[in-house]
Parts: sequence; C-alpha cells; structure tokens
Amino acid sequence: MIFKTPLPAPAGPFQVGYVDLLTPGPASTSSLLRIHYPSPAYTKVTKQPSWAGENGQEGMLKFMQTMIWNWPSWANTSEFHLLDLCKKIFTPASFFSAFNIGWTLVAKRLTIPIVRSAAIEPHAGSGWPVVVFSHGIGCSRFTMSQLCYQLASKGVMVISIEHRDGSGFGSFYKEGDTVIDVPMCSVPVNSHEYEVRNRQVNHRCREVIRTIEIIDKINAGKTVGNVIDDANEAELDILKSSMDMKNNLFLMGHSFGGATVLLASSKDSRVKGVLALDPWMLPLARQEFQIVRPACVVNTEVFLNQNNLEVIKEASNNNDDVKYQVLKDGVHMSATDIPSVFTQGVLRTGLGFMDKVEPETVMIELNKLVWEWMKKLVD
Repeated sequence: MIFKTPLPAPAGPFQVGYVDLLTPGPASTSSLLRIHYPSPAYTKVTKQPSWAGENGQEGMLKFMQTMIWNWPSWANTSEFHLLDLCKKIFTPASFFSAFNIGWTLVAKRLTIPIVRSAAIEPHAGSGWPVVVFSHGIGCSRFTMSQLCYQLASKGVMVISIEHRDGSGFGSFYKEGDTVIDVPMCSVPVNSHEYEVRNRQVNHRCREVIRTIEIIDKINAGKTVGNVIDDANEAELDILKSSMDMKNNLFLMGHSFGGATVLLASSKDSRVKGVLALDPWMLPLARQEFQIVRPACVVNTEVFLNQNNLEVIKEASNNNDDVKYQVLKDGVHMSATDIPSVFTQGVLRTGLGFMDKVEPETVMIELNKLVWEWMKKLVD
C-alpha cells in the first residue's frame, strides 16, 4: 500500500477548486494552465490530485542532475551543502540511479487539497482578483501549489502556467490524440548561456500574455478549447464572469518566473502590480526593457545576488514604485513545495531545501507576505 500525505489544508475562508486547461496546438502557440479558484467552505475535499503527477519523480531528478553539472550563472550555491560532494562521488548517471532509489524509499507521496471542478464561491462586485503565476527552472504548474491554493483560499483566482520553453522539468502538448513531450533543455554554462536563457524568458513572456488573453475569453464566456484528458466544457463555463480582469490583474513569479513576470508586466496595460520572489535576472541581463508597474521584489538573504538586483534597478530607473524586501529566514527553494517531499533534516539542509528554520514555518510566513502584498493593491 502506498501512503499519501496531503499538503496543508487551505488556510483561508474558502476551499479551493481547480481546472487544468490545455489549449490545442504546439507548445509555441498553446497553453497549459492550472486555474485555482475560491470554492464554498462546505466543499468536500475528496479525491485530491497527486502533487508529482505520473512523471514528476523522474522529471525532478533529471532537473537536479542537470543543475548539479550545469549550475546557472548568477544563482548562489551557498545553501546547497551537498553540491560539491555530489559532483565528487557521482557521475550524472550514477547520481540519477542512486537518488531515484532514495526518492522511492524516503520521499513523501504528496497530494494537493484542492477539488477538481468544484462550485465557485459567488463574488461581490466585479469579480475575484486575478494572479497569473510563473514558476522557476525545473518546476511545473503544480510544483508551487501551496503558494497558489493558499492565495486562492483567501478569495483570489490564481492561474499557474506550465511553461513549455524547456526550462521546466518536462511538459507536453497535443497534436490530435497524440501527446508530444516537451523535454527539459540542458543549458551548458558557457558563452551561449545567455542567448538560450534569453530566448526562453521571451517565450515565457509570450506565454504569460497568452494566458491573460485566454482567461479574458473564459471570463467573457467565449469558447476556449480544452484538450486535457477528461476535460469537459462545463469546467470552464463555471468561471464565466468570475474574474476582475479590468481592475485587479496581477502577476507573480519565482526565480526564472520572477524575471518572466517583470518582463511581462509592461506588455498589458491591465496589469496592476507584480510580485517577484527571488528573481533570477540573468536571462534579461542584456535586453532593454522597462518595469513600468508597481513591483515588489522579495529576496531570501542566501539567494541575494547583486547582479540580479542591478538588472532590476536599471529597468526600473524611472519607476519610484518598486519596493525591495529581504527575508532573513528560508532559502531559494522555500517558495516551492519540494521541501515537503523530504522530511529528513540532513536531506533538507544538504539539498538546499532549508537553512535554520523549518520549511513549513517559512511557507506560512511567505503566504502571509503574499497576502499582505495583495491586500495593499486590490481595489
């Protein structure tokens, strides 16, 4: 029997419903999204979706394998205590084999306490505020579920993008009934690193803008094709007229996603504000762009890198509404659910999942920070 462990229950006044949406077409023109939304408090959480999906373990291990031997520029390594040791005693192949066995033996099988196609909580006024979320390298639409569903439980529509630029641990699209994999792209740290990452961040930016266009259509009651397995039209119909796209549209991202949303925030005049968590700015180091919306940049102390900050300051030199905050507790991975997979202290500290404070505590504080940011900006 395989025991499953649910992530912490939603802390807000609402339960959380969700819909997975895959629009038709190749990865360059389609979108893969998870839409989280507030559901009535009486909603029963029965069958919870798996956190890792079918290929999550393999995908995340391949991501870790790739990162260890191709650590990105401008990304600090101080919290990853086992990094040098892994490179000394493993080859990439033996690392994958050993950690695959270890994952099977000690990792938690997580589930997410959200309900597919649940009823949506009726809203007052023009609709629920909307946050479009962009994940970092090696992640997916579910890797940062706690940030997304906890915010949704407070009364926010949170749309998590699964990027198909090759920076995630792997994704897919459909051609007819055929599923086409989008593998993770291994990017060597050489003279071409910036070029590859810059192409990726601009691909990601287009995905953010396309996501805004898609949810605007859903909100207007227009038909949006969904070719995800077991999809039905009613799932999207319940979201009609539920979102305040005109007055309360926000962007949020972590790491590579932080750079993504800072770039995308100037592409749609409806974006009211942007929250960048530990933004990794190398992909935009040589690209001219302007941060024109109110922005909050939050760094963990151990990930703080002057190169990243200089890119942001250059892009916001005409914007007085960019705020900076440094968190003393937590590490770069604290914003993800990945620390919840491993409860062993030696693994958490060695693999960069925690510093001195337990990840569960840091996640609670981070969710409070996100909610405080939202409350200040929502009409």
